[in-house]
Amino acid sequence: MSNVIRYDAILVQYLARELNDRLRARRLRGVRLDPDARRFTLELGDERLAWELHPTRGWIRVVAMSPPQGSQEAVEGWGGRRIPTQRRPRIRRISAPPDERWLAIDIDAGGPDRAARLVVELMTNQWNVLALAPDGTIISAMRPRRQGMRALRAGVPYEPPGRAGAGREGAESPISLDRWQDLLRDIDPGERGRALVRSVAWTSPLNVAAILGPAATEPGPIEPAWKRYREIASLPPAHPQLLELDRPTPYPLPLPGVSGRTVLSLLTALEQAADQPGASVLAPEVRAALQDQLARVRAQAARMRAEAASAPAEAVALRRQADLLMAQLHRFRKGERQVTLDDFQGGTLALDLDPTLTPMDNARALYDRARKRERAAARLPSRIRSLLADQNRLETFLQAADEGRADPAEVSRWLEGIRPQARQSMPETERLPYRRFRSSGGLEIRVGRAGRANDELTFHHSSPDDIWLHARDAAGAHVVLRWDDRERSPPQADLVEAAVLAALNSRARTSGTVPVDWTRRKHVRKPRKAAPGIVLPDQVSTLFVHPDPALPERLKD
Repeated sequence: MSNVIRYDAILVQYLARELNDRLRARRLRGVRLDPDARRFTLELGDERLAWELHPTRGWIRVVAMSPPQGSQEAVEGWGGRRIPTQRRPRIRRISAPPDERWLAIDIDAGGPDRAARLVVELMTNQWNVLALAPDGTIISAMRPRRQGMRALRAGVPYEPPGRAGAGREGAESPISLDRWQDLLRDIDPGERGRALVRSVAWTSPLNVAAILGPAATEPGPIEPAWKRYREIASLPPAHPQLLELDRPTPYPLPLPGVSGRTVLSLLTALEQAADQPGASVLAPEVRAALQDQLARVRAQAARMRAEAASAPAEAVALRRQADLLMAQLHRFRKGERQVTLDDFQGGTLALDLDPTLTPMDNARALYDRARKRERAAARLPSRIRSLLADQNRLETFLQAADEGRADPAEVSRWLEGIRPQARQSMPETERLPYRRFRSSGGLEIRVGRAGRANDELTFHHSSPDDIWLHARDAAGAHVVLRWDDRERSPPQADLVEAAVLAALNSRARTSGTVPVDWTRRKHVRKPRKAAPGIVLPDQVSTLFVHPDPALPERLKD
């Protein structure tokens, strides 16, 4: 495996300058993007510049080309799409914006459907090349994809990537010593590197340790670190190096305290780095698995923190309701849906009951729920700490991947270690076409899983008088609130909770307010030949609810 190259804003800036000096005004015989090999090539008469953009490579080579014979072009062994350009175009300029990790190759356009600019994006594992028309529309992308709000595909106006250091200071000139001291003076030495990379232009994981020196780990004066920073951020004349970090690393400048050897050019350094023994890098699918797991862990930790904050108060309220009901059992009988209790502290308290249970059983159910909340309040802090440890481990893995020092074997072992646990903890109810919840009033709520599962829930796992709910005008789950009283509607609190679950399990989950339609299940029908999950409800009423992400954890059955 070739040695992966790590690009930061300094390396990209100097590389653009060197390529501009070498290639400006040169005529192009062709431009090719090869998505399979992740290779970008410029054919330049008697040589070819080949830029490998696979996550396990990243180097640039200049390769001699055979001269063309007649009209035949020497492109054997170099496949991919040929980008339309003006006949015999010239390279006008190669440049990179300040403090960015992408560069632009401007060429003669020759027409609205011809490439006028080639953009090479070099952000971690998102390396890409795009050919743009004179109006900025994408003609071709080596890796068509959606990246955040950006669509990188043919026919779409190109938007540059969000600044790698959006809001970072000092992109045009180094920050002052006073500002440097303001940023770092009150920060723990171990956090100074992260603070610089987050706030100060031209700093990166590649150079921040060399800039800080002893100030990265020890208290003391930070003025020497500012002098080292200023020398680098002032972008002095290039002095290309092959730095001896964890592996040979091309860089345009020597770094204080880092061994390295001088080379003729950055292109030479890149070629020599490519010839070194292979480095340990993460495959894209492994990195994607880490990112997915990190998103899940963060979301789960957020839900648990919200539950931990609310559980003690909920337990107290439930136990108080149970105590009041127990003290006044003689006043009520089975079948009542709502009662008014005299509060020990004055006033009254309205309480919804399960009409299928006796008042004593309703009180027991309230005590059970109070005990669950109490157990949750005691159990959740340790679970949150465990999740935060997993989150820290995942963030460490991803940072190591960005810096090119991840151990693929360690990452794979860790991922494999957590996947069996996830499978073992899967409840038996996962086999049903729905997930089950219990409302605060004790009613069962069933939430469908997908298109066919929604149909199964609605027409085979519900009764005619059950309450059926669905977010209006938004794809999402069918929800069934179990209810057997054909004369009366369910308690409002239970109905609202079911509606919130319908909103959370729809594409409208991020909206502030979501309209949720509800009706009896017997008023829902399936049109002939309709796609899975498509139904027509009649006699619909609508609730407007606010999606509460913490609710599912509270109602989990």
